[in-house]
Amino acid sequence: MAKEKKAEEKHGKHALAHKDAEEKHGKHALAHKDAEKGLRQEVSELKETLQRLQAEFENGRKRMEKERQMFANAANAGLVKKLLPLLDSIDAAERHLEQQQEVCKDDALKGIESIKKQLLAVLKAEGLEEIESLDSQFDPMLHECVMQCKEKEREDEEIVEEIQKGYLFNGKALRHSKVKVNKK
Repeated sequence: MAKEKKAEEKHGKHALAHKDAEEKHGKHALAHKDAEKGLRQEVSELKETLQRLQAEFENGRKRMEKERQMFANAANAGLVKKLLPLLDSIDAAERHLEQQQEVCKDDALKGIESIKKQLLAVLKAEGLEEIESLDSQFDPMLHECVMQCKEKEREDEEIVEEIQKGYLFNGKALRHSKVKVNKK
């Protein structure tokens, strides 16, 4: 009987230990579930923050693009406004020519020259400048060779004729001069 009692006590102690272990396991499981719940909530909050930041970035990008477009439109409107007097000059020239019985070539040329000077003045004020090509050395950064010739009295690569005028805009080639170049 004593042996049985000892076995029962031992079994009881094991049962208690087992019960304690189950309680500890249960507490760990609860702590694990709480930690998992906290992590899920943190991940959810981070996702929301990321989505908000992405939306803010996209809105900022759209706002900047809209402001850039408004600035470009304002700059274009300013240039167009500066060109309106040229349009007025062309209209006046047309009215003048319509009233004339006979058109004098010299008068027409003077009118065209006057309008050209007005236009060049406006464009120059905006940063446009003509590329001087004739009798200079060919430069591929400024010129486009569209024809070649062989003239002994000229240097190699010298521009002998300007076919179409080129222009710089704020110091950079806007349109290359089309030129005829001497080749030896």
